[in-house]
Amino acid sequence: MKYWLWRVLVAFVVAFSGMAGQAVAAPGHEGGVGDDQEIAVFLCAPSAARCHKRYATAKQRRELGAFLKSVPEVTEVRFVSRAAAYAAFRREFAGRKKTLAGVRAKDLPESFRVRVSGVADRARVLAAAESRPGVWWVVDQADGRFKTQPSWNEDFSVLLCTGTSFTKGCKRGRGSANDAAATAKEKKAIVAAIERIPGLESYVFEDQQTAYRNFVETYADDEPLILATKMSDMPMRYRLWVRPKGNPGSWGHRLAGMPGVSQVDDLGCLAEGVRFWLEYGLENHRSWTRECELR
Repeated sequence: MKYWLWRVLVAFVVAFSGMAGQAVAAPGHEGGVGDDQEIAVFLCAPSAARCHKRYATAKQRRELGAFLKSVPEVTEVRFVSRAAAYAAFRREFAGRKKTLAGVRAKDLPESFRVRVSGVADRARVLAAAESRPGVWWVVDQADGRFKTQPSWNEDFSVLLCTGTSFTKGCKRGRGSANDAAATAKEKKAIVAAIERIPGLESYVFEDQQTAYRNFVETYADDEPLILATKMSDMPMRYRLWVRPKGNPGSWGHRLAGMPGVSQVDDLGCLAEGVRFWLEYGLENHRSWTRECELR
């Protein structure tokens, strides 16, 4: 199972959002290829790990489809071709030019979308499907971990340099502060720039201790993830609420280039990109990450 991939990804974004415990229903699937009650069985594609840069064969696809239909709890099996997935992908992300430019039709895996009876052991169905030849990975769209997400509407994060920051803006151009945490002088200048943002409604500062506390509270039942995460991994940042919702434009780039700033994240954009893997089985999410990060 690859749920650990999602726990790490979602934990990373939640830590940056600082919105622990404020979950709301995830957006609808308008324009997508599935719904939130299906099990998505993604077939191998060259872009997927463990697939050895190969597509699932026609024989593997036929046998997988026959197997899924033979499972007693399965009530419906629907095949989604690469062309259909790509068309849906382009509709859903029509406003994300960088995202569209970074994904080709051949990057998307084919998939089977499976519906099961209400009394089915969904975990058993997932495990059985994932063990089949030619399968990249399987995700249950009804899993509560995927149906909720922090309420990031119109929320931006200005991440500050810490002693472990790796971005160029933290490692050079800051004089004696290179490779160090943002200084008091840098923070003062950053706050002044934030307060000049058009449409700014409010902002708050969050230190690493607070971010880590929120993280631990959110993932209290995931001990391995908590043990693998240190307070120093958490961001130190300013959280911004800006109206109207939209691209941060020039102010975002100006902030991202200031001394003491590691990067500026559009969290609404990042949340939107969660569907990259969940709905389309795309392992490589760098194209939407590039669109959501301003450096």
